[in-house]
This record gives sequence, C-alpha cells and structure tokens, in this order.
Amino acid sequence: METQDGFIVGIFNYCDRWCERCALTARCRVFAEIARFDFEQDHGAMPSPEPEPSCRSLGAMALEQCGGGDEEPGGLPAVAQVPRWDPPKLSPDAQALEDRVKALGFRLAAWQPLEGTTMDEGIGEALDVLGHYGVFIGAKIHRALFGLSLAEEGDVALSDANGSAKAALLAFDRLGDAWLKLVEHGAVSVAAAEPTLTELAWMTGEVERRFPQARQFVRPGLDEPVAVTMLEWQERG
Repeated sequence: METQDGFIVGIFNYCDRWCERCALTARCRVFAEIARFDFEQDHGAMPSPEPEPSCRSLGAMALEQCGGGDEEPGGLPAVAQVPRWDPPKLSPDAQALEDRVKALGFRLAAWQPLEGTTMDEGIGEALDVLGHYGVFIGAKIHRALFGLSLAEEGDVALSDANGSAKAALLAFDRLGDAWLKLVEHGAVSVAAAEPTLTELAWMTGEVERRFPQARQFVRPGLDEPVAVTMLEWQERG
C-alpha cells in the first residue's frame, strides 16, 4: 500500500463511490478535495494565485513540446492544435455485455415496492443499495471492458481493468443480497425475484470469465486492513 501526504494512493479508483458509508474517507485525496471545494462554496475562500499560462493551458504545454508556435495579432500565442484521440470501440460482444449491465442496473435503481407495502428498515436499506449500485455497475463495467481492450499495450491497463471488474463484481454481490432481502421482507415474491437473480448470476459469471484474476485484485487500502492499521499506529507514534 502506497501513501502520500497521509492519503492512500489510488484508493478512489476501485471503491464503490459510497463515501457516506466508507471508513477510509480520511485517507482519500478525492474525498478531501471534494470536501474542500464544498467548504469553499459555502464559506468562500481566498483566491489562489493565478498560475502561469504555461502551467494552466494544455495548448501552451503542447506548444512547448512542439518548440513554440506562431503568435496571433496582439502578441497572443496561437492555439495549439492538439491531435484528437478517438478511444477504441468495444467489441460487439463486450458492448452487448455493457449494455445489458446498464439496463439491469437502471431497472434496479428505479425499482420501487408495490403501493401498500409496509416499509421497514430492511426494505429501506435494500432500496438504498439498489439505488446506489444500480447506477454504479454500468460505469465500472465500462471501465473494466475498456481497460481490457487496451491490455495489449501493457500490464497497467490490465491491472486497472481487473480492479474495476472487482468493484463491479462486489456490487453485483451487494445487489443480489439486497434483492434477496426484499424477498425476505415480502416486498418481492420469489417468482418475481428469480429473473433478476438469474441475470445477476449470469453477469457475475460472465465478468469472472473475462477477468479471471479480478477477485484476487488487491484494492489499495480497501483490501489491506492490516496495512491501514499499521499506518494508523505509526501516525500515532
């Protein structure tokens, strides 16, 4: 586990984006930046010194890399022509998997129990899980499949793909547990629940087939409780 300024490097890449329920937000640089931004929006902040244009502009950096550029009238540098990058498209079967995952996810996120269902804490928790992970799984599957399509270019792409796939698989697990909880609480009948459970089981198997090492991927901090404990112990001195 790598740390920098007290933050766990890369912890936010493979989390479930549910900050309100995460015990490691104090170790997440993204969470800290979001909190800082929200604070400044609410309370205002002294403006930071404006960076030099060469540090602020991608176009200026491109000009430097290319040895400079012509100036437009008025002495301003011409806008650099940054080459357009078109990401490779997923294969038809990979795109079909992504579309299928997104479709199920959105259905689950929008699902509501029948009118007249007695709501309790168990049903409310299950609905929260469906709403969060239903939206989450599509993005993670896209990142995993996209990374896999780039894997021939290096191990970094494959490692990231495995991490994203693991995040998706864990989300499938949570969605399945939530759906079963709704059955247990009588919000969904066994017969009505079966197609969704079958679909989740198929998706889980398909992702595990494409990413056989995903479950073994070690997510920074999230799958390293001993390392996190040691870090906290060291900081306490």
